[in-house]
Amino acid sequence: MTILLTAANGRTGRAVLTALAAKGARVKVFIRNEGQWPDLESLGAIDYAVGNMQEKQTVDEAVKGCDGIVHIGPPMHPDELEITGRFISAALHHRVERFIYYSVMHPLLRDIRHHRLKLDAEQHLVESGLAYSIVQPSRYMQHLENIWKQILETGVHAMPFSVEQRFSVVDLVDLAEATALVATQPGHLYACYELAGPQDLSQQDMAGIIGRQLQRQVRAEAMSLQQMEQGARARGAGDDRVEQMIAMNAHYDKHGFRGNPNVLCWLLGRPPAKFEDYVGRLVASGKQ
Repeated sequence: MTILLTAANGRTGRAVLTALAAKGARVKVFIRNEGQWPDLESLGAIDYAVGNMQEKQTVDEAVKGCDGIVHIGPPMHPDELEITGRFISAALHHRVERFIYYSVMHPLLRDIRHHRLKLDAEQHLVESGLAYSIVQPSRYMQHLENIWKQILETGVHAMPFSVEQRFSVVDLVDLAEATALVATQPGHLYACYELAGPQDLSQQDMAGIIGRQLQRQVRAEAMSLQQMEQGARARGAGDDRVEQMIAMNAHYDKHGFRGNPNVLCWLLGRPPAKFEDYVGRLVASGKQ
């Protein structure tokens, strides 16, 4: 069985590729340029297709000959529904046996555009007639890596929302393994799985855990949305991406982002990683 993996060169795609290869899957990766292939081959991919998710012809060529698709959309893309629709159409045309859609936890949060678009894409998939599975991941523990250097330098864990709101953060390694299991094992068709971590943690809780792992004091701080915007623009984010980040973090500031870990426990056949497990790995890696 050959599985096409989209967005394979991103953080999520690489994790899912590694997990699929560990399950013995034959993975064909969909990438933007040929220069990305050697690294992905080293992670276990057996073939590749170069293309653009917004071009029907390259999507169709990539899907040809594949038995399954694991579709990961580009983050916060305004054309999420259209992009997913192209892969659904190609899957129907080429009689793909299984379509796994990597969505988001609580897509019903329609005031956040990328949640709303993923909900619309889920509906399109469910109504398409394809045999499907949908996974809905919570916020990644790995988002910590974006501010890790700052924490080491300043002792401050700063995120653009309240330090008291709670999040069911989840280890991307666990999400990738669960996605690979859904893609390769029988029994998961027509399922929609919420994948949340095992703890509801505030930013204060996380700062305390980080401090214990580093054996130094770390405090939580609520970064303003203006500070977040400045940082995002400095990293090259455009107007649309910044607007969506503001909407998402404003929602998190008011409501947090909490889910239930039972489905992830069941899929993995073990307890998912706790935040302290992940931070311990990060500290041990020596990442700066």
